[in-house]
Amino acid sequence: MRLKTKKSDSKIFETAKLADLSPRDRVLRTALALFYEHGVHSVGVDRIIAESGVAKMTFYRHFPSKARLIAEYLACKHKGWEQLFARFAGDESKPALERLLAVFDALEVFIQHPEFRGCPFIKSMAEFGPERDAPEVRREITAHFSGMEKFVAGLLKQIRPKDSKKFIQPILSVITGTVVIAQASGRTDVASKNKELVRMFLS
Repeated sequence: MRLKTKKSDSKIFETAKLADLSPRDRVLRTALALFYEHGVHSVGVDRIIAESGVAKMTFYRHFPSKARLIAEYLACKHKGWEQLFARFAGDESKPALERLLAVFDALEVFIQHPEFRGCPFIKSMAEFGPERDAPEVRREITAHFSGMEKFVAGLLKQIRPKDSKKFIQPILSVITGTVVIAQASGRTDVASKNKELVRMFLS
């Protein structure tokens, strides 16, 4: 995961009026909201076309298939994760342990957001298992989790240079589990509690 993402046009994309966006961006922003809240299979193309206000021909010119739109949705979600994590854990001048623990501060902000509906990648992975012929979707999901693993592994190598590898999967499990448990239980303190758990684990 690249944690050097600078503030970009994504904030403008999120806050601009739908009518002010290009047809492609109207479709994408509509999909971002609907897919995350309702799931990628529950939301049909016709609904996205209707709510984005574009013609069907325009939709398919930009997104030849629903799978392509879902892949773009996940790419946008990943960029949002990068920006959030960069805000909390991207300062390379800080100690590695402090940066790793800051991941849980980022998760807490994510979980406490009023529109929190869980991890979009886990939810999409549940809907797009290996039996589905949607390589572009699986590629985005894999890239997200691979990026997370690379980031955590890099910090652990600094924190525990001699035995960092044995901590990678447990820490990733705690990070992923934080979001899952928060969604399942409705608790908003899961991230702060797991932060202290990881602190003790690595001390």
